[in-house]
Amino acid sequence: MKVIYPKNEAELKEHILKKIPSLYVMSKTSTVIPYDFLEEIKEEYLVDLSQLEKEIRLERDHLIVRGAVTWEDAIQYLANTDRSIMTYPTEKSACILAGLATSATGEMAFGYGTFRSQIKSCKYLNHEAREISLSNQIIKKNKDYSDFIENYLGFKNPPLPRFEKEVDLMIGTEGQLGIITEAVFKTVKKENYLTFFIKLPKWEEEINAHLEIVEKAQAFREDIRICEFLDSNSIKYLKNPIVENSDLIILEIKETSFEKIYEEFISKLDSIKEDDVFEIDSTKFQEMRVEIPRAVNEINSRNKVIKKGTDAQVPFNKFDGLLKYFRNWSELGIDYNLFGHIGDFHLHFNFLPLSIESDLVNSELESFYQFILKNNGSPFAEHGIGLIKQKFLKDFLPSFTTNYLKNLKKIHDPDNIFFPSGFMNIHEE
Repeated sequence: MKVIYPKNEAELKEHILKKIPSLYVMSKTSTVIPYDFLEEIKEEYLVDLSQLEKEIRLERDHLIVRGAVTWEDAIQYLANTDRSIMTYPTEKSACILAGLATSATGEMAFGYGTFRSQIKSCKYLNHEAREISLSNQIIKKNKDYSDFIENYLGFKNPPLPRFEKEVDLMIGTEGQLGIITEAVFKTVKKENYLTFFIKLPKWEEEINAHLEIVEKAQAFREDIRICEFLDSNSIKYLKNPIVENSDLIILEIKETSFEKIYEEFISKLDSIKEDDVFEIDSTKFQEMRVEIPRAVNEINSRNKVIKKGTDAQVPFNKFDGLLKYFRNWSELGIDYNLFGHIGDFHLHFNFLPLSIESDLVNSELESFYQFILKNNGSPFAEHGIGLIKQKFLKDFLPSFTTNYLKNLKKIHDPDNIFFPSGFMNIHEE
């Protein structure tokens, strides 16, 4: 595979017009593309867009980004304004437009909803290297497809992208229909938030406290923007662990709502003592949150294995079953950790296997996705499908979806040059 780095849109357009099958990436932070194993990628070119010129501006409370703007760039740009973005991933060095292509959600989805819900418009380069504009106007829906997606109302992402608005052509389609060049998305008026940790028993031993907090937090989504989880196995990878042999749930609470949240929520928790709740600087939490997935990636790289993790979301009435399923995994004798977006019933269980344990883990993951299917869950809630997870997708899809995707691909990428190994060509396998 050849790797190229277009410096500007003219060079990018020039490459598109060569009609060479290519995988277009920006930050290489994706957990669904095996960047350490380029031989797994069939495209002739990997086109790294991280060198594209950046443009960022604020207009009428909407942020407009173009090129390789990162989430950190956006945060810094808005630092001296009264506005904030409502979405960012743990790894803020990732590029915003890549997050749009994979329908990323991030930690603040608990309070603000998904990135998809914040998009006003976007632009992309099509197969002729022409820039096309898309609005958030509602489009005519395919009834069968729409009925299928309706099964996942309330989920961050269903098994396949939602096609309800014009912009959905680019959201979650992973660059298979064109290359996003610009996005316009909403911001919110800046407010102060307080970060609190709640210390819990280890989930492998007791889950009642976890379930109580998550259930009661649902009534306070307007006041709590983050409801996150780090288990004891995640915390041990931190340079300076703040607790030992305990799990943590982290809440970011609107400062003006703190008394209300304390009186109506935290003080009424039956499973938690007051001493188990403590405030921490939000920057410290963000540093911790970044350390953990980076540690996972380092371990996998050292063990020379492709990431073996989950990205599934389930309804709340199935959440205890999900935790019990993970508990069975904890008894396999393979290193692991568990963290993620507990307020949305969406956690990342990461196996950390040695290479000789990979076959066992693969078998366990296949069984897991059957469990998710039977329990009305979504298999890929925020990180996309990419290459690693395609083999788990097929069982979730009604037969008509293959023709639906095939037709979309034929219309918008007739030469099959945009990430032809992506899920839209899964019917060919």
